[in-house]
Amino acid sequence: MSNYLVQLTGLAGVVITLTAVWLQWSAPGHIARLEDKLKDGKISAHRMDQRIRCIQLAPMVCTLLGTCLLLAAVLRGLTQ
Repeated sequence: MSNYLVQLTGLAGVVITLTAVWLQWSAPGHIARLEDKLKDGKISAHRMDQRIRCIQLAPMVCTLLGTCLLLAAVLRGLTQ
């Protein structure tokens, strides 16, 4: 992997990890809006449960992916 690709991989890891942080911080607001929609009858309880699972899973997946990309960039950078 060239130095350019190592830097690009590291940058992608940082961006994805920061996205995970934003997703985690904004999750309570998203869940509150979903609860309001449920109270207003705009969505069903089943649909709300699906969305909450997605809201809770997305930050974890992004964190793991971002960490893996950062680790790959660091390890590749050290072996060059």
